[in-house]
Amino acid sequence: MISDLELAFAKLMNPRMSAGLMVLYSLLEDLKGNPIEPRRVRKAVDNRIDKRRVSKQSVTNAARRLEEANIIERKENRYTVNFGYLISVLLNTVLEMTHRIDDLEDEISMLKSIER
Repeated sequence: MISDLELAFAKLMNPRMSAGLMVLYSLLEDLKGNPIEPRRVRKAVDNRIDKRRVSKQSVTNAARRLEEANIIERKENRYTVNFGYLISVLLNTVLEMTHRIDDLEDEISMLKSIER
């Protein structure tokens, strides 16, 4: 029996669902995290990399690159994660990978049938 999650994913894989995906991406767009001050971000980064001090400039440069990718927003000297956009990127990547795997499986099956 197919679980509800598997059924939902199968529906997302349907080629006729492209408009539905655009609706989903639009609804996710407003999901944002809480604004966080850069010093809290730097402190959290320092804790993750064995207490090595990360420069203010390194955090700013990384944040600028993330902002260019639309993964975070920087307003009023605070960082905010664009969760909706990040979820959309991940969902799109999973869907694309699933299509590629299906294509590879078809190609492998075809090659196996030729060998026989």
